[in-house]
Amino acid sequence: MRNHILALLATVLLAGCAAADVPATDDPAVKLQQARQLFSVEGRPAQAERLIQEAMATYRESGDAQGLALAHREYAYFLSTPGTDAIIANPGGAQAPASPERLKRALGEMREASTLFAQLNIFDRLSNTAMGEARIEHDLDDTAAACASLTRSLAASDKQTALHPDRKPNLPPGMNSFADLIGHFRKEYGCPP
Repeated sequence: MRNHILALLATVLLAGCAAADVPATDDPAVKLQQARQLFSVEGRPAQAERLIQEAMATYRESGDAQGLALAHREYAYFLSTPGTDAIIANPGGAQAPASPERLKRALGEMREASTLFAQLNIFDRLSNTAMGEARIEHDLDDTAAACASLTRSLAASDKQTALHPDRKPNLPPGMNSFADLIGHFRKEYGCPP
């Protein structure tokens, strides 16, 4: 009998958590980190989405525009991750590309993040979100929009470099500059020279 009571108590306590076996926290930045782990590594998108929404609400309520931008960006990544909608509907199911509807929602979230980063003059993050917009637009077969977003990404990177010449972007091997990286994507996406 005692074991049944303990099991029931554990179930009730875990049910109150946004994601069972994820340490509870009030810190929205930690919630975003936990969410990324849940959807990109552990295949638990329903729990991840709940944590992202909680972080977004906390940032909105506290008036933290930068945090809110980060939450919008994370939600865009979540929505555009292949298979997240299929996993929610059919846990253990095969991964499929994100549906066009989810990609459009992801693009809206990424654009919201870009708008906030632009208003805050956080150009390194703006460069990142503009590149994220380009990837989603490319996935939606909107080459013109993807190319325009890549141009905005490079412009934001140039502003970041002008303000902070000592800070260098993280680049993949074989890329000598952010312009090289953008050039690579422009070619991959079929942008005009």
